[in-house]
Amino acid sequence: MEMDRLENKKIGILGGTFDPIHYGHLLIAEKAREEYSLDFVIFLPTGIPPHKKKVYASPVDRKNMVEIAIRNNRFFKVSDIEVRSKKICYTYETIQKIKKDYPEAEIFLIIGEDSLYDIPNWYKAEELVKEVKFLVAPRSERKQFIIDFPVNYKIIHSPFLDISSTYIRSCIFENKSVKYLLPDEVIEYIKRKEIYDRKQY
Repeated sequence: MEMDRLENKKIGILGGTFDPIHYGHLLIAEKAREEYSLDFVIFLPTGIPPHKKKVYASPVDRKNMVEIAIRNNRFFKVSDIEVRSKKICYTYETIQKIKKDYPEAEIFLIIGEDSLYDIPNWYKAEELVKEVKFLVAPRSERKQFIIDFPVNYKIIHSPFLDISSTYIRSCIFENKSVKYLLPDEVIEYIKRKEIYDRKQY
């Protein structure tokens, strides 16, 4: 993604494999943008994720699906920084690259509740928490999280949609409907490219 240089902006970053992207991702991003007055949200598909053993769709297909899903929201952008990389990408390193494009911007990293607890295990976690603020999407009704690590975070007050990419892939594998779980245009792309098939399982 070609990034215009903008100063004094509040930028949300939502990273993930997006294998595939679904309405849960889109809802979290939109509610984070609205609640915390973000100027825009950058979706950041991973290329080679450091923690997942297997990714089913190619980096390019996952980026394309994100582009399709967000095309009607002028506040959403997609970055191919990690997709273009030939090595494992770590959040800390990617944030450093983004900050070079937006040197005056305030960066907010949008994550799920489960990822919040895992931050101490992230690459250069102590340095990362000094560089960004975290916006956390709860997966429960709790109003505060207990984490033994100095993380600057705020909660995203959004409806909880229990949708996962794993569930969507399993539905496709079993020839079940995935309508209303992700945008129709993304479903059509998956069908056309035959991305998730029996050979992958």
